Amino acid sequence: MQPQQPDLQLLYEKLRESEEKYRRFVENAADIIYRTDGEGRFIYVNPVSLRIFGYAEDEFMGKHYLELFHPNFRNKARQYYATQFFNGQYSSYLEFPAVTKNGKQFWLGQNVQPLMENGQIMGFQAVARDITERVLAEEAMRRADEEVRTLNAELERRVAERTMQLENANKELEAFSYSVSHDLRAPLLAVNGFTQFLAMHLGDKLDEEGKRLLSIIRTNTQTMQQLISALLMLSKTNKKELDTITIDMNALAQETYDEIVSPEARQKILITIPLLPPVRGDRTLLRQVWSNLLSNAIKFTLAKDERTIEVGGRTEESKSVYFVKDSGAGFDMKDAGKLFGVFSRLHTNEEFEGTGIGLSIVRRVIHRHGGDVWAEGDVGKGATFYFSLPNK
Repeated sequence: MQPQQPDLQLLYEKLRESEEKYRRFVENAADIIYRTDGEGRFIYVNPVSLRIFGYAEDEFMGKHYLELFHPNFRNKARQYYATQFFNGQYSSYLEFPAVTKNGKQFWLGQNVQPLMENGQIMGFQAVARDITERVLAEEAMRRADEEVRTLNAELERRVAERTMQLENANKELEAFSYSVSHDLRAPLLAVNGFTQFLAMHLGDKLDEEGKRLLSIIRTNTQTMQQLISALLMLSKTNKKELDTITIDMNALAQETYDEIVSPEARQKILITIPLLPPVRGDRTLLRQVWSNLLSNAIKFTLAKDERTIEVGGRTEESKSVYFVKDSGAGFDMKDAGKLFGVFSRLHTNEEFEGTGIGLSIVRRVIHRHGGDVWAEGDVGKGATFYFSLPNK
């Protein structure tokens, strides 16, 4: 029995239908689709290619594919495809700037595959899509990033420049403050000495008004001397290099209180100093912190009927917090921001003596240690001053 022969007419019809479907797909595609011969010259382009590039079909035929590339990119494209095919990577993707017939530039993303026959490359087929919007968006983002980097660099330069100016200004101010404070001591000592001399040698010859005026001069010169000493201490606080050691804060607080409290105040004030967590820091500077806080607490507590001072401390995750709480005059919380400023006082000298620098020294010392200071209070009900120090 003879095998049935295939129906050649049917095969031909199926092939024709398949080619017709392919042709309709290619000609109605939204992308650029074209074919070239083995040398890269066009043998077919779809209608989208004609519309986008602006050439008539007969103008396209025979044109080399590199003529569609921007002139500055042609050598790069030639080398890219030569390398790809030499390495056996026949399917390749390339993004490049293309040029239309009237010179308009736009960007294409193109896939190219070789057309093979008997193991030989007979031509190439490419599918390309307009990616101009994406490329321009990426370029805009790149320029924006560059502008941001440039602005950041300029900002950093200005900040560094401004920081240097501020540091220089602060150094000059500190030097001026130290020099003025130091130079004022001698004439004030002279004024104080002369008033003492006058009081001793002319006391019986002065009337009551003269004695009163001499007393005012001496009181003001002593106040000025205290203020100058405070300014010098403030200046030294900034200049002194930190000598960091582990400090027994319980012993330091008790030792400081014992040194500054008068026998009279010791009898009138009830103070509690429990076990405090140790910390690493400069002992001399932290002693000044305890001295200023405890001195304030003693001063304000003595003016009240209830005279108690409480010292405390606790360890948190990354820091240790200490406080000095008194039952003294207190303050309005709306004025809390003024407490640690230089020469910022909430009370007059007639109410409570002071220079207005002690709490500023406290803040500077604690800030130099990487800590913080704050306060809580209520008028007539006492105040609590806190400071924190890092555990490291």
